[in-house]
Amino acid sequence: MTGLRAFVIQEQSRAKWDQVKETAGIDGDNYTRMEDYPDEEFLGIYKVLLDDSGASDAELQQQFGQFLFGEMADMYGRIYFDDEWGALDMVDNVEETIHQSLKLRDDSGFTPPELETERLDEGGIVVLYGSDRHLCEFGKGLIQGVGNYYETTLEIDEPQCMKTGDDHCRIEVRQAEDRK
Repeated sequence: MTGLRAFVIQEQSRAKWDQVKETAGIDGDNYTRMEDYPDEEFLGIYKVLLDDSGASDAELQQQFGQFLFGEMADMYGRIYFDDEWGALDMVDNVEETIHQSLKLRDDSGFTPPELETERLDEGGIVVLYGSDRHLCEFGKGLIQGVGNYYETTLEIDEPQCMKTGDDHCRIEVRQAEDRK
């Protein structure tokens, strides 16, 4: 929730955050990074933000994902990132580093999505994404955020998606210069 709060305040204003919360019927503003919040509360705020934004759901999820990766990199980069990694290495290692540590927290009800990755022969990565939340556009935004962080242009294709009936999303990620 702190990420969504920071996104709204940075991209718009503190007044906008207050207005979105009020419209969503959310009282208080005591969000911390160490506490989990109900999905319904997050989604209520997100829906108001989406309705007010004029963006599509996919566009807003991707914008938020890009923003949030930058926030997470600033906060956790020294813990989870290897200095030798590039953008594709980061994408390849998210499940084993960040998600596994989140799953081990005893104090959290948060369940990150299930990710599997495999390297493509031509130098890219396939991410198999599964989640009952179906936030694949947010995931693609996070991947775009990885590219921004590593100053690398990433091309993202999604030939399979849960939103169209597939049992998982298949997200293919390539560095722009690797594309043939």
